[in-house]
Amino acid sequence: MVNLLVTCRAPACLPNSLPSVAPKYNIDATRFQIPLPLSNNSRTLSPGLHLLHSPYPIPNSPKPIRLSSAAAAAAAAAADAGESMATTAAAAAAEEPKPFAVLFVCLGNICRSPAAEAVFTDLVRKRGLQSKFRIDSAGTIGYHEGRPADSRMRAAAKRRGIEVTSISRPIRPSDFREFDLVLAMDMQNRDDILSAYERWRFKEPLPEDGPKKTVCICSCGIRSHMLQANTRRKI
Repeated sequence: MVNLLVTCRAPACLPNSLPSVAPKYNIDATRFQIPLPLSNNSRTLSPGLHLLHSPYPIPNSPKPIRLSSAAAAAAAAAADAGESMATTAAAAAAEEPKPFAVLFVCLGNICRSPAAEAVFTDLVRKRGLQSKFRIDSAGTIGYHEGRPADSRMRAAAKRRGIEVTSISRPIRPSDFREFDLVLAMDMQNRDDILSAYERWRFKEPLPEDGPKKTVCICSCGIRSHMLQANTRRKI
């Protein structure tokens, strides 16, 4: 993006449409400044708009360039349109619902939590809800980090038509920020997760609801937690 300062010999050379955007483009009676997109090796702004002369050097251009008042008006309109499109795209992205993130956690992340991740992923896929969920698994220790899930468990899952592709990793502080629900495979796993949360929260900012979103999968409270989460996200 290059700012061009375009100068006219008299106020009459300014098109009637330009004063309406004067506050935005710093337009006065004899000159106005507008942001214009330039290609690397061309004087063409967009189809039908060509740079002619300017008192300022333009990247990769051998000569000064000038804009006629008519082209300047069209360029200003193009800049407005581009900005409007960018704003609309940003608003659409902001309105798009964030997938509900679920993290399954066991001790080493090679048996139970990978199995839970794979089964839940399969259920979500069969219901066509892939865009609604983000699913992952982790372990409370990093002893098996980087390894695939246990071969016996993978074979048992495959016989049931479920593919397990998880690679072991330990739980990390960012998980409490990125996931909406942390499902521990047993009470000891839950206690270990909460202990890690207490250690980490003194070293870096973590959400205060970290303990509340950490639930034991064997706990009767999980159904209520999932129902509340689904209601909030309208899944």
